Amino acid sequence: MKKITLILPLILVACAPVSETQKFEQRLSELEIKVAKLKEKQEEINLKLEEINKRLDYITEDLGKLKLARYSAPKEEKPILEEKPSFEDEVKIEYQQALELYNMKRLNEAKDAFVQFIKKYPATKYTDNAYFWLGKTYYELGNIERAKQIFNVLIKKCQRGALPDCNKLPDTYFMLVKIAVDEGNITEANNYLAVLEKKFPNSQAMSKAKELLYKTP
Repeated sequence: MKKITLILPLILVACAPVSETQKFEQRLSELEIKVAKLKEKQEEINLKLEEINKRLDYITEDLGKLKLARYSAPKEEKPILEEKPSFEDEVKIEYQQALELYNMKRLNEAKDAFVQFIKKYPATKYTDNAYFWLGKTYYELGNIERAKQIFNVLIKKCQRGALPDCNKLPDTYFMLVKIAVDEGNITEANNYLAVLEKKFPNSQAMSKAKELLYKTP
């Protein structure tokens, strides 16, 4: 703080009259009183400034402590939100779960899982697979008529374009050839083989069907 220093010149009045000297002394006395009051006010201001500076120091210190605590405190880890699987992923997962039951030969559970899958997802790229494995499940459970029905449903749906993917169609015809051979109906087996030769001549299913029929006495 800059201190204001008032310098009052001393005026020497040598030859002034007594009355003028008295006036001068009176004015000088008044000025001294004002200067004293100004000094007193200046001291009050200085005290207030000191108090304000102390408060600022306390505030600055507190802010520093808060910052230090903030940076030194362990950061809370944000919870990782699990992404909801897409529709395609959901379909694939449920199909694979049903197929796993079949591979484990838990056939009744697999049958129910494939039925539920077809009801829930009637037209996906996995639906034809579900129909095929459902038919095979019935076949292995010994329900041959139901297996044939399922295989024929799959063929009809593929023929009218009700399914987006029919990659299991060759295997479906092979299973119908196999069932016909099991039943001793060679004519029906040859009919299904003819369809395979016409529609899927280079498929593995056609080769297997031929081999099966050639082995048949």
